[in-house]
Amino acid sequence: MNLTRIQYFIEVAKLENFSKAAQALYVSQPNLSKQVGLMEQELGFDLFRRVGKNVQLTRAGQYLYEQLKDLPEYTARAIAHAEALSRGEEGKLSIGVLEGQDVNFSLSGGIAQMQERCPGVAIEMERNSFRNLRLGLDRGTYDVLFTLEFELRGKEEWDSLVLFRQPGAIAISRSHPLAGKEKLTIDDFREEPFVAISREDSPGGYDLLLEQCARCGFTPHIVRETSTLESLLLCVEMGVGVALLDRNTRLERNDAVRLITVPDSAAAGLVAVWRRDNQNPMIPRLVESLSQRQAGDPPELRGI
Repeated sequence: MNLTRIQYFIEVAKLENFSKAAQALYVSQPNLSKQVGLMEQELGFDLFRRVGKNVQLTRAGQYLYEQLKDLPEYTARAIAHAEALSRGEEGKLSIGVLEGQDVNFSLSGGIAQMQERCPGVAIEMERNSFRNLRLGLDRGTYDVLFTLEFELRGKEEWDSLVLFRQPGAIAISRSHPLAGKEKLTIDDFREEPFVAISREDSPGGYDLLLEQCARCGFTPHIVRETSTLESLLLCVEMGVGVALLDRNTRLERNDAVRLITVPDSAAAGLVAVWRRDNQNPMIPRLVESLSQRQAGDPPELRGI
């Protein structure tokens, strides 16, 4: 029993007349009668009984009509929704954002532009740690991440869009003696205690700190490893140690902390990241919107 026969049956049941139903469906009456007859044969019982020039539903036909009368409309809505999903115009998009990062400029404009184009898209956002974001992306909890570029290390299955890059910075409490010095390099901190994100939470971030200090000929004295970026920022605020960060954190607006851009630091890139095998059609829509929102030079694309 196919959808066409169901549609024919429903139309005849509504109009109680084969001729009128055939006209409404733009088909010939013999073909309509044949298809309804085949449906009755397939079911093994009569759907209609003749009353003069009209027809009436049998008891079984009436029950079937009540159950199926909304099926064509429901099917049409379902197909339209599926088509919209395939075009990335409807559905859900889950975004994970690195805690402590200021992503308003990069994220809000791109999302606003995307929602203007695709008002049927439901966007969910959540802040989380490096580790939880990675796990969430690989497990399908998140479709897209906003995180730092060193998180891409060893992740060949990820694609990314670089939103912007900026020099790294040393975050230091303003009560520290070095905080008043005008020009500083990483080498000036070789004897200072460092706080760092743990290797478990961010292998790329931890290794980057070691690499940059090694270029200056020393191994950092790490006195505290934290499991979250927020804990790292708190340690800096409390004067536990100094930290190598990007400038795009909430510490930028903290009067108790000085962020010192260091010329010998690696550039810190904020990136949008997604799995290459994620088939959510809204991912390329968001990436397109983010790309168009970038100011200045065009953003760098990897694998898109």
